[in-house]
Amino acid sequence: MSKHWSQTFYTYIWVFNTGRGLSVCVRFPHNVGMVYDLGASEDFSPADFIAKNIAPRLDKYENHAIAQTFLSHPHTDHILEIEAIQQGKPLSPKLITCPNDKVYEEAIDFRRLANGNNEQLLAAYRRTYEKRQPPLQTIKAPEVGSPYRANVPDVEYGLYYLRPPLVHALHPSNDHHYGNGISLVVYIRHGRSTVLLTGDITPDVFREVLKGRAGVEKRFTYFRANGVPEDFHTRTSTQPVLEKLLGERGLGTLVTPHHGLESCYCPDLFNAIRGNKTYINVISEKRHCPTDGTVDCRYQSEETSFGCTVNIDGHEDRCRSASTRNGHHILLILEAGRPQPYVFLRSDAYDLLTIA
Repeated sequence: MSKHWSQTFYTYIWVFNTGRGLSVCVRFPHNVGMVYDLGASEDFSPADFIAKNIAPRLDKYENHAIAQTFLSHPHTDHILEIEAIQQGKPLSPKLITCPNDKVYEEAIDFRRLANGNNEQLLAAYRRTYEKRQPPLQTIKAPEVGSPYRANVPDVEYGLYYLRPPLVHALHPSNDHHYGNGISLVVYIRHGRSTVLLTGDITPDVFREVLKGRAGVEKRFTYFRANGVPEDFHTRTSTQPVLEKLLGERGLGTLVTPHHGLESCYCPDLFNAIRGNKTYINVISEKRHCPTDGTVDCRYQSEETSFGCTVNIDGHEDRCRSASTRNGHHILLILEAGRPQPYVFLRSDAYDLLTIA
C-alpha cells in the first residue's frame, strides 16, 4: 500500500474548482501547509475541504495547522471565504500575508477597491490583519539540526510584489487594473520542478516584478540552504530576481494570471522563462458569462508550453494546459528529479486525496 500524501517527500499543490475564483493549497514535503487565496463557489468550499481533510494531517507550524495564508489581492473572487482564517477558526494561520495599509509606503488605497457591493467583505479582509504587525514575510526555515532540515529535499519558495503606490502610478485611472496589479506572486521550487502562483497580476506590473525594479519587494525561504542571510524571509535584500530564476531554471507550471484571460496574458513572462515555455499552464477558469472575457488560446499552444502527461478522471493524455472549467479540481505533485509535475484532474476533490 502506498504512503499517504502527508508521509511523502513530494510537494502537493491542490488547485480547487471555485467557479469564479481562485483557491490553492500547498503542502510542502516537511508536511507544512500554505493556502493561496480563498475563492469559493456555491457548491464547493475549499476552506471547509482543507479544514476537514488536509489541515488535520499537517504538522503544526508554531501551533498553527496552516503556516501561511497568502491573499493575493482583495477582489471578491479571491477572498470570499475570508472568515475562515480569522483568529480561532480552523484555518487560522501563523502568517497572513496580503496587500495592506499598515505601512505608508506600501499602503493600498481601499477607495479604489470598493464597488458598493463588497464593503462587508473588505471590512472582514481588513480585520484579518488589524492585529498583525509588518513586515510581509515568508515562514522561517527549520532550525539547523532539525530532522526536517536533514530529510527535506531541496525546496524553497519566494514572495514578489510591487508596492501598491507604484501600481497606482502604472494604473492611475482603471480601478480594476489597480486591484489586480497589487497581486502577490509566489514562486515555489522543489528540486527541478517549479511553480508560479500569480493572482490577477497585470502585464504592466508583472514586467516590473520580473525585472526586480525599484519598489519590488522580495521575501524568500530556503528549507535546507546554509549561509542564507537571516533577513531573507522578512525584508528585501539580495534575494534572487524572479526573471533570473526563471531564466536559469525554467518554469514547470504556471497558474495563469487572472484566470487565463486575454487581458492579463504577459509575453514578458514567457520571454523570461528558459526555453520560453512551461510544461503546463493551469487555468482556474471562470464559469462563463458575457462580461468574463476570453481565455487566451496561447496558454494551450506550443508557443507557451512543452506539454506533459495529465491524468483526467483516470485516463491519461498529453496536454499543454489544464483547466477547472469542466468541473475539475487539479492536483500537482512535484518530485525533486522531474522538471514537469504529475498532474491529476478529478471532478470530486476527495478523489485527489487518495493519490500519493
